[in-house]
Amino acid sequence: MTDNSLINGIILKAISEEDLNSAEAVIFEEWLTDEDNRRWFEKWSNKDYMLERLIEAHRVDVGGDKAYFEQKLANGKRIIIRKRQWKLFRDVATSAAAVLVLAAAAFYWFRTPNQGDNVLPKDKAATVSLHDIAPGQTTALLTLADGSKLVLDSTAIGQLAQQGGTVVLNGKGILKYQQKDQPAELIYNTLTTANGETYAMVMADGSKVWLNAGATIRYPVAFAGNERKVEVTGEVYFEVAPDKNKPFIVHVSGRKENEMDVQVLGTHFNIHAYDDEAIIKTTLVEGSVKIKHANVETLLEPGQQAQVSNGVTKVKPDANIEAVTAWKNGRFYFSKSDITVVMRQLAKWYNVEVVYEGAKPTKLFIGEMERGLMLSQVLRALEYTTGVHFRVDVAARKLIVEAPKDAKSRNKDSN
Repeated sequence: MTDNSLINGIILKAISEEDLNSAEAVIFEEWLTDEDNRRWFEKWSNKDYMLERLIEAHRVDVGGDKAYFEQKLANGKRIIIRKRQWKLFRDVATSAAAVLVLAAAAFYWFRTPNQGDNVLPKDKAATVSLHDIAPGQTTALLTLADGSKLVLDSTAIGQLAQQGGTVVLNGKGILKYQQKDQPAELIYNTLTTANGETYAMVMADGSKVWLNAGATIRYPVAFAGNERKVEVTGEVYFEVAPDKNKPFIVHVSGRKENEMDVQVLGTHFNIHAYDDEAIIKTTLVEGSVKIKHANVETLLEPGQQAQVSNGVTKVKPDANIEAVTAWKNGRFYFSKSDITVVMRQLAKWYNVEVVYEGAKPTKLFIGEMERGLMLSQVLRALEYTTGVHFRVDVAARKLIVEAPKDAKSRNKDSN
């Protein structure tokens, strides 16, 4: 039996656009000198082609054939899909790599090097949204101290306003505050993203802030006194500039029983606090934070997540940091997520209403993909991983989750 695990692993890394080390690069280049191998690689590197193969494999027999694929990964044998006798792979070493691509593609789906926001430009989104729903855009609403409002996007570059002794600048999708003079009093601005929007900001003290869709932050344009205090709703990621003399405090209102403060000196953390969700989550990436809620203080260590619900604080010791921060890095990341969690993210990012037909599917979602994809692309990939089916009413901006097939059959039989 031929052991193809080395070349198969290298091929998968290349298709997934992961970096190869020097030894792997030499082996891969030598493998590509064969013309058949090169054509095979070019074909499977095409994401549209791969998606069609994934969907086709799922339609045939996702349970039986996927397990069968995985049993054959090590031997490089030709694999024939049952029921339709569809010959997917050639009897060469790359056959096992193709199987591996099918088995793992849901997780690596459309995983590409960081491309900034991974958001479609406005002009492109406008043309394609007639037949599909485009992803969120880099835009937000800035409310100045006098109540005037400015629409921000990546094209509005330069000085926007002067707030006391602080200059407000915008450039390439990032709002920036530059303090020129010491503030005589606190002047507040508010940055807001609607569903389908995201934005970033650098505060006057150098702290960096990212807003997910449907988020708000109210903050002083320059900090005075002995603390730096801001207020947030929705999901916001912070990289706080250290200042031992001025602790940074994030006030989260949420539901009345869940009001809390997050106090830090300098650290990276994510706050998830939407009004339509019962739990407020604070996840610490590095440094330390202190959660103050209902006269109880809870200190978090990196990798931990505080969950505040119904007036009670619980600590999850092993939070999935990659899943929590994926949105900030322009990705969806589902790790055994149920349908409600997945649809909640899609609803906010694509600004759609989710409608369930019958009972909610119980299957869990596992996968990672870019947030810059059209909604139809995301749904097609999700359908492959679970067999759950969706419909989209573009005009009404509705995402319909279809009832599981067995539920449909039961309803039909009962009529």
